Amino acid sequence: MTESTATKPPPGGGRLDRAFIDEQRLFDRYLDATLPYKGAREFERWCAAHPEYLAERRLADRTQAALRLLEAAGRAPDLAEPRPRWWRAPWLSIALAAIAAASLIGLWTATAHGAWLHDELIEARARLAQGTLRPPASRQVVDVAPDRSPDARAARIALARSPARLVALRIGMGYVRADRFRVVVDKRGAGRALDLDGLVKDSNGDLRITVNASALEPGEYAVRIEAMPLLGRPVADGWFAIAVR
Repeated sequence: MTESTATKPPPGGGRLDRAFIDEQRLFDRYLDATLPYKGAREFERWCAAHPEYLAERRLADRTQAALRLLEAAGRAPDLAEPRPRWWRAPWLSIALAAIAAASLIGLWTATAHGAWLHDELIEARARLAQGTLRPPASRQVVDVAPDRSPDARAARIALARSPARLVALRIGMGYVRADRFRVVVDKRGAGRALDLDGLVKDSNGDLRITVNASALEPGEYAVRIEAMPLLGRPVADGWFAIAVR
């Protein structure tokens, strides 16, 4: 019978008795150290209450005989307490407690991080829903004298997104006879950003475009102004660049 075999409880759930001890061979199993811990302690208590049982078994004589045999064989008797099994070692309980504590700390950290990510997601969704547009606090007028050749690249204005303000562009197109224009804005490296059609010059020969600076993403924008004749295709007559930071 192996150590993993559990000691059956006495019939009726009462205390140990001789019949049960003999039936389960508790005496021999105890000497062989194959009794479970709880069963061994219960058997020890029963023997302490019934010393006549050990006397009948002549345990003292058997022990002395065993010691003499060990001495005759040249082996010192090992009277130390038997080493507990590894699952009963105190370090195992300490290790399990440390693992449990680390798991709790890890769970708490993961929960806190998850809550932080949830808040960040809600804030990001709110920013996405609101967009980058902010209420303008002021108004700025910027006069633009566009280049008359696409290769000149001299006309350039700089705009700051912050603080938010309305920027009124006055694009001087008095040198063109046409009255109706189309303004095309491309962001370099991105694509078409704005296409305004049907713009008309004012009495000063200027095209007026007003934009909220906070609506523009940082980058370089190329602006092309096309005259819209009554007949025929649009003709490009002005160019300038906008640097948004």
